[in-house]
Amino acid sequence: MLTVVCMKWGTAFPAVHVNVLHAAVKRNLSMPFRFVCLTDKPEGIAEGIDAMPIPDMGLEPERWNTGCWAKLAVFKRGLFPDADVVMYFDLDVIIQQPLDPFVEMVRASSSLHILREWNPALWSLLPVAMRPDRGVQAAFLAFKPQDGNYIYDRFMADKEKAYAIAYHDQAYLTETVTNRTYWPHGWCVSFRRSCLWYYPFNLLFTEVRQPKRAKVVIFHGIPRPWDLILKPGVHWGTKRKFGTQPVGWVKDYYRAAGAPVD
Repeated sequence: MLTVVCMKWGTAFPAVHVNVLHAAVKRNLSMPFRFVCLTDKPEGIAEGIDAMPIPDMGLEPERWNTGCWAKLAVFKRGLFPDADVVMYFDLDVIIQQPLDPFVEMVRASSSLHILREWNPALWSLLPVAMRPDRGVQAAFLAFKPQDGNYIYDRFMADKEKAYAIAYHDQAYLTETVTNRTYWPHGWCVSFRRSCLWYYPFNLLFTEVRQPKRAKVVIFHGIPRPWDLILKPGVHWGTKRKFGTQPVGWVKDYYRAAGAPVD
């Protein structure tokens, strides 16, 4: 069975974000699936979500939030014994369209399917094939367990070597995973790259456009999607890409999951 996984540890992400992701997956999958949250704080997680403890990887405290190495736990051998495909999402994504095509891609091959890291803005003027490959972006990935278990095994066998060659989990995946397949271009977009104008153009074009053709919108860094549902006048974003108004289509996404937005 397909197993959809997310992770939540510490206090940075309340349970409501797990519940919103679960609701979005239910709306966008036509096949049976199990939804798992690997967490150290299961309080508030909705019915229908299997809360499981995060496997003990012997990580030092600084390796949890600086590098997010705990995410490699999804590759642990035997963690999801009934799964034919494991699909992992970070909590700060927005799912807009059916996920079935992603699952079908994974079932048809034997590689880690993952996001390709986005290039700086000017490179977007070139076809994707001509842009430098900056490695993987690990906010959304999927794999068959038998094809991904070696990643966890290799990390656990020599963690110090892993830290020496990579400064975070996705850099380690870039260095380690040779049998990787990037999701098709356009299926997943970066909110920061695709939806926001640079200053001062954002003062003129204040409406944040929705990338309606994208199946999944990825939020990496600042802002987070829940920053966009705050009251008018609340500043969100970075110094060069920011806004001060709530974003309607993001509010609708949270409303659809029954989350408070007003």
